[in-house]
Amino acid sequence: MSTTGRYFYHDPRTGRRFCIEPISDRDQKQEEKTWTNGGIDQVRGGSIREDESIITAENGFTGITTLEPGVSPDAFIQALIRAEEQEG
Repeated sequence: MSTTGRYFYHDPRTGRRFCIEPISDRDQKQEEKTWTNGGIDQVRGGSIREDESIITAENGFTGITTLEPGVSPDAFIQALIRAEEQEG
């Protein structure tokens, strides 16, 4: 997972890949401080702004879904895959 919270989920049974991004409008940088252990910026929230999202139709994503707060993206994806398997 990146410092933005973005990660990819790969389902080995179907071969499908999903991109997950937590979206938030709040500022993420807590302070512009360089640490002595490699220059890591301290990040708060682990999310990105909606206008910085890579999940867009222009980038080739289909079936884009925005989940309500508190809904697990992994559980949503697993339920989606189970429902597709039952249909087909």
